[in-house]
Amino acid sequence: MKLRVSDTDIVITDRLDFVEIDGESIFFHFGDKTHQSIFNNDLESQCVFNNMNACMVVTDVRFETKEAKATEDERKEKGFEMFWSLYDKRVDKGRARKAFMNMPLKDMYAAVEGVKAYVDSTPDKKYRKMPTTWLNNKGWESEIKVDKKATNRYVKPKYIDDER
Repeated sequence: MKLRVSDTDIVITDRLDFVEIDGESIFFHFGDKTHQSIFNNDLESQCVFNNMNACMVVTDVRFETKEAKATEDERKEKGFEMFWSLYDKRVDKGRARKAFMNMPLKDMYAAVEGVKAYVDSTPDKKYRKMPTTWLNNKGWESEIKVDKKATNRYVKPKYIDDER
């Protein structure tokens, strides 16, 4: 990206290593070369410097934490662990992990959201699909029929004698 910093200076930020300000001057460092832009006063140089920082993507390493550096692979790994714990059929974890990691993040989110309904619809583990098969066939997109009688959690109180 190109930034105009004064009437005579245009800076290409792709090649820029770092910038420093010293009173009425701003120093631009490009590898082993340095360019100096001189302004009328300290306030003008400070305003130009602040505008440059607003336009550029600048990260302050003093305030970065390890939690902020979570990579996409770490997010996918956490998503798989959530899926694996919810699916609750511990068969062929390696192949299931490979199938899960090859999915885009949008599908991973949908799979983790949809696995709960699938597990509720198949309470007996032996009738559930293998985790890899469910992932490869995009099982979260399939219609799920839940038996209302099996999922009814109403318990009749002991003090009620008649059938309602």
